[in-house]
Amino acid sequence: MFNQAYRCQGDACRETKAVVYSSVYADGLSLPYRTYGLDVIVYIGYQRQHHHRTIPELHQALRVEFGLQISEREVLYLFDEYLVLSACSHGKRLAKYKDEIVANGGIVLGIDGAKPEKGQPGLYIFRDALSGCRLHCALLPSADQASLRRELEVVKELGLPIQAIISDDERATVAAVAATFPDVPHGLCHLHFLKAVQKPVYEQDQKLAKALKRPLRALNKVERIVTQQPECTAALSSPQQQALRRYLDALRSVLLTKGQAPFRLAGLTIFEALSRLTDSLDRALDWQAHPLLDQLERMTQSHAAQQDAYAHVLEQQAWFLGLAELLNVSRTACFGCSTLTGAEVAQQVDDYLDALTLLQAELPQDAAFFEHMRRRLAEWAPGLFWTYTIDAMPRTNNALEAHIGNIKEQYRRITGRRSLKDYLMRYGPYLAFDDDNDDPQRR
Repeated sequence: MFNQAYRCQGDACRETKAVVYSSVYADGLSLPYRTYGLDVIVYIGYQRQHHHRTIPELHQALRVEFGLQISEREVLYLFDEYLVLSACSHGKRLAKYKDEIVANGGIVLGIDGAKPEKGQPGLYIFRDALSGCRLHCALLPSADQASLRRELEVVKELGLPIQAIISDDERATVAAVAATFPDVPHGLCHLHFLKAVQKPVYEQDQKLAKALKRPLRALNKVERIVTQQPECTAALSSPQQQALRRYLDALRSVLLTKGQAPFRLAGLTIFEALSRLTDSLDRALDWQAHPLLDQLERMTQSHAAQQDAYAHVLEQQAWFLGLAELLNVSRTACFGCSTLTGAEVAQQVDDYLDALTLLQAELPQDAAFFEHMRRRLAEWAPGLFWTYTIDAMPRTNNALEAHIGNIKEQYRRITGRRSLKDYLMRYGPYLAFDDDNDDPQRR
């Protein structure tokens, strides 16, 4: 794109070096010092961010489909400018949320960060948990109290009424929020609290899962025999051979079982699955004996040696689930159950932990876990209980964490790379602003 300007050629103008005249309309079609229009920039950015096309693919499309003379490096530069323009337009996009924010009575500020590698800068995002509007984002080399407080001041200068704040329990975040918004209720994510409380149980369960999987490593040998030595299964009928393969698939599934704190425990799941498989293999062997089935049964029977560890993890998980159930209070009265205030929930939790303390003499093996639960509650209260007093406050920060996960997934789909370090260093401050799902006019 070319925009030809001119100046007056008269003698008087030549002496005074008159102002250069150019078309305002033409100037608005491209960025200064760029020979490609805004339409090309938008095309590159949208195709890369939303259709996950690579820079070489975009370069080829611009040359072949549109006949543009452009280098691959220039395409990358124009993508950089697209992200900068997206960030610069944030003020206008924020104005589109005004009516929704007013209708909600203000914002609930969610704070979270993506920390790709230890010692590397992290991308922190500040987002309204009610409307989904991203208010601010920053790439912080050090997520200390002073750095977070500077970014919170930027959010404060937006002038939006803040009903509450939700985050995890990082000390720097808690201190920065208390210093910047001393009068705003600061709620802490329930899921992070439950993970912190359940951590000893999860660690024991991981050890249990590892011990249960160890005898199953011989499964590879049995699978090779079945696939490479068909004469070893010739004595079995076709349905029996199919059943044998299903046993192998079931054991392979057990080996691939993984847990996720705080509610999905791999060790408990594996133990129960092996118990069922042992019973099934025992019935199969009663019907027809076979060396391979006998070998599989010996592998599954090994779980019996972990019976005590299983019972211990199961018992402590039950104590934990009792606490989690007390926090799971309905927001509205339904089915004859009335909702509770924050003070009432806190009292119920205290009563529950007091009851567990009385059981320490009878259950010495669980005493350390009971003390751990009480210490974690003391660290997190009262941030846990604001959510029962302020209806608008979510109980977890999962929405923002999912949003950060989407940014990571989008990057991996675009580039095929797993590490986020270089990508965040280059584009971090601008990534959070490019998302048409964040625009209320498109929802």
